[in-house]
Amino acid sequence: MQIEIGNVVFIKPNSSACSRTKNRIREHGDEGFRIDQFNPGSWLFGNSPAVRFTALTCLASDGSGGKESWSGWLPLLEVEEVVNA
Repeated sequence: MQIEIGNVVFIKPNSSACSRTKNRIREHGDEGFRIDQFNPGSWLFGNSPAVRFTALTCLASDGSGGKESWSGWLPLLEVEEVVNA
């Protein structure tokens, strides 16, 4: 996956993805994710590369009865880009 801040990508979990990664993609990935940040050695994932995504879907509760987009970090080694042929 080419990491460019601001790009919108569709991703899927790879065969080594943990359940957290699979759940985030399944719950929030229908309309794709915007790449917000890249960390080549994230302490969150054992110093492996991670990407901070923001979902384009608005499914998460904003605490006031409305909806907002999910935003969070996913380990780059657990995802792959879906490329339309």
